[in-house]
Amino acid sequence: LFRSLSSNCLPRNLWRSPRREVFTAAAMGGSCSSAASAAKAVISDEAQSLRDLEPAQVIGPIQRAITHCCCLQIQPRDDAPTWMLNTEKTAAPSLFMRLFACQCSEAPRPRTNIESIPQLQGLAGVTLQFGDHTTAGSLETLKYGTWNPETRELTNVVFGGFSSPGTTGLWTEPTAPLYRSALWCFLMNLGRFHNYTYTFKFSEDFRSAKIRISGNPLFVCCICIPCLPAWFTVPEFCSNQLLEQAPDSVNGTHWIRKSASCGGTPEFYYDLYTVWGPDGRATRENARVVQKTNQQVMVTY
Repeated sequence: LFRSLSSNCLPRNLWRSPRREVFTAAAMGGSCSSAASAAKAVISDEAQSLRDLEPAQVIGPIQRAITHCCCLQIQPRDDAPTWMLNTEKTAAPSLFMRLFACQCSEAPRPRTNIESIPQLQGLAGVTLQFGDHTTAGSLETLKYGTWNPETRELTNVVFGGFSSPGTTGLWTEPTAPLYRSALWCFLMNLGRFHNYTYTFKFSEDFRSAKIRISGNPLFVCCICIPCLPAWFTVPEFCSNQLLEQAPDSVNGTHWIRKSASCGGTPEFYYDLYTVWGPDGRATRENARVVQKTNQQVMVTY
């Protein structure tokens, strides 16, 4: 943890809670204005107390080598505001992206600018899937992607791919236990090979959204062509996914995910909390990250 800058360097915003300031190395040694624009996290006292009691997670050399061979990157959870939110370009592409997405250099991340819509500001920060479902603990952001203000549709190619090289590194998966990590090494590459995509269709009041899943499903026929777009959308009857703002949500910082399949009625799936705001500051829900997310997480690059 690094010493905080003076308070006049830090803009006031809605993410209010008892906190201590934590800055990454990027902010060290710079001026007040440059450091203020650098990635920074504000950790509440409650969240910091949990972190102090949390045992250190060690990624062994074998697991690290396997992850690297799968063209995935291991990132520190608590630096998510740096590598997920405050980086306008992707990391240098992995061998996977070079071979199958024809990406030879860093790609710009397309901004959705949804932080300008008060009801959606929270989704432009780092959100946490909080529950007991399969992907519990995943961190993600909708700050980058494609936004159509006329139709109120936001499209996010979850793990990046040929159709969207600029959206790698925006969705995390676990590094522990090992069997889950190994499974996600396969699934994340399968997802970006076939341009696995979420499209959020928001209501007029931005209080809810329908989520449509699309991709290129030819892999089930052993046909693997990564340049094909996400041409197939899963019918709503097969997978009905909803996103609704919770009653206590402030500027889109708490959403309820509902899910149904085979024509059923959507039921509660998990809570989606904003744990770092669009500016990289921790919210009052930041302590939940320690409860659900590994200290080290995997992302595509």
